[in-house]
Amino acid sequence: MKLITLIFLLFFPFKDKIKLDFGKEENKVKDWYILSDDVMGGLSTYKLNYLPNSLEFSGNISFKNNGGFVSLRSNFDNYDLSNYTNVLIRFRSKNQKFALLLENSKSWWEPNYKYEFQSKPSSEWEIVNINLMDFHEEIIGKKTGKLISKSTLKDICRIGIITNDKKEGSFSLEIDYIEFLVKGKDDN
Repeated sequence: MKLITLIFLLFFPFKDKIKLDFGKEENKVKDWYILSDDVMGGLSTYKLNYLPNSLEFSGNISFKNNGGFVSLRSNFDNYDLSNYTNVLIRFRSKNQKFALLLENSKSWWEPNYKYEFQSKPSSEWEIVNINLMDFHEEIIGKKTGKLISKSTLKDICRIGIITNDKKEGSFSLEIDYIEFLVKGKDDN
């Protein structure tokens, strides 16, 4: 059994972190896209701008035509986050609420998992450290009362950030990176 474990670790090593580092420069994440209320007739507006070392996500939330959200999403992929304990987001904004999204289904009506974070009144860079087990399950924007499970973390297919103030008006968020890690390995 020890030999099998050793062979597995040699050929499939576990990374102690996954870092999604945004920006225009080489080896930066450049392929996230906007998903907004316009998919159902909403009128919110948005702008996405890749800077040299970060991503700027801004716009205006409108409740007209049953609107009310703008989100930033990764492409669908396979993210096994079951061995990770925390996620760090280095960002700046000014006194606004956003939520980090974890999805394990390509269907919009299936549950997804959300953790809300609030920026400080200043627009200084900050890092939020989130325990992955604190993500709440939601179905079409409504909390179910359940938390994410380790088995769900094994099958994440998309990661995103969504506006979460639940009010009309402008928003702005600049993201440097999102980093999944094992607590104790690279604590910041």
